[in-house]
Amino acid sequence: MNSTTPRAVGPAENRATGTPPSSSAVVRPPGVARPMATARRAACRANFDGVTEIRAVGFDLDGTLFDHRGAASTAVDAFLSSLGAHPSAAARELWFAAEEAEFERWRSGLITFQEQRRRRLLAVLPQLGVAIDEAPHRLDLLFVDYLSAYRAAWQAFPDVLDVLASLRSKGVRLGILTNGSAEQQWDKLQATGIHESVDVICISEEIGAQKPSREAFETLAQRLEVAPAECLFIGDDPRHDLAGARAAGMHAALIERYREGSGGLAGIVHSALAG
Repeated sequence: MNSTTPRAVGPAENRATGTPPSSSAVVRPPGVARPMATARRAACRANFDGVTEIRAVGFDLDGTLFDHRGAASTAVDAFLSSLGAHPSAAARELWFAAEEAEFERWRSGLITFQEQRRRRLLAVLPQLGVAIDEAPHRLDLLFVDYLSAYRAAWQAFPDVLDVLASLRSKGVRLGILTNGSAEQQWDKLQATGIHESVDVICISEEIGAQKPSREAFETLAQRLEVAPAECLFIGDDPRHDLAGARAAGMHAALIERYREGSGGLAGIVHSALAG
């Protein structure tokens, strides 16, 4: 990877095998300052069924803390317009369907990350009447145009930083577990400032495990220095986030950012911690 490749604070990961570092430290890219250490406060006294003490909260990134769909919608409209295609709700849904299908193929190890990008273009653009050169290097250059618009629209959901700060002030350990390429996920975290608001960041490409695998959630708990039963995980995907977390022994709560009338992050956290 290039000079923006994340480096480990503490023992480095074996990238050839995907073995995660033994340290629970956050992996930070070059130039990202380590947050000022804060005194460890008493653990959060939230209970589930009057039994389990919740000492840490883990979060999914895309669709939970980071507004992926909002940024992607803006980017798709701009991208299609630049190609002479008409942006529409139907075109966006076609794009998101291809994104979900091809990302899942990548997650399952069937194709590379770059291949899933090419396949998305091939699945969507011809259906919208856009003629494209199918040579891999041409598709890669074309996808860069979409990525530029996507990056320009990146933002965290408005309530995120305040909720994270509130939880930290109560002594709750905070972590992120996300599937994706390390470079792009780190770029999102830096661009939004979320990386400075949590204690642990686990990206599938770096830890060698992906949601919904038990190993991914156990790695998160280990780096948060809590037992899985002491951790609440919040995400937007019932299978990858909720089922995966519960299978690892965590508590889990669903957030539905894009459903009209659904509650924000503060309400989800409060309801979950109140039991």
